[in-house]
Amino acid sequence: MVKLCPRCGSPLMPVKKDGETVLKCNKCGYEVRTDKRREKYSVKYQVDASKRVVTAQATETKETKLSPEEREILSEYYEVLLEELEREEGSSEESD
Repeated sequence: MVKLCPRCGSPLMPVKKDGETVLKCNKCGYEVRTDKRREKYSVKYQVDASKRVVTAQATETKETKLSPEEREILSEYYEVLLEELEREEGSSEESD
């Protein structure tokens, strides 16, 4: 439960002072001692959704097993790709 300052109505924040916790108003400086036995005070911050940073979540990749046919198709694809790259390099060297 949030306690409010009786002077200005701002929320009182827990602050350590002389080894004990006091509730202090950041606006007007009002302070009140806390009862350690009754309540535990902590500060939690909630960031507005418009100011949050979107991050990516890493997931583990699943091991895919290729069939022999799929392996052969990929092998042929890479062979054709390498041939085309060699052909393009050869034609660019001839034009230079």
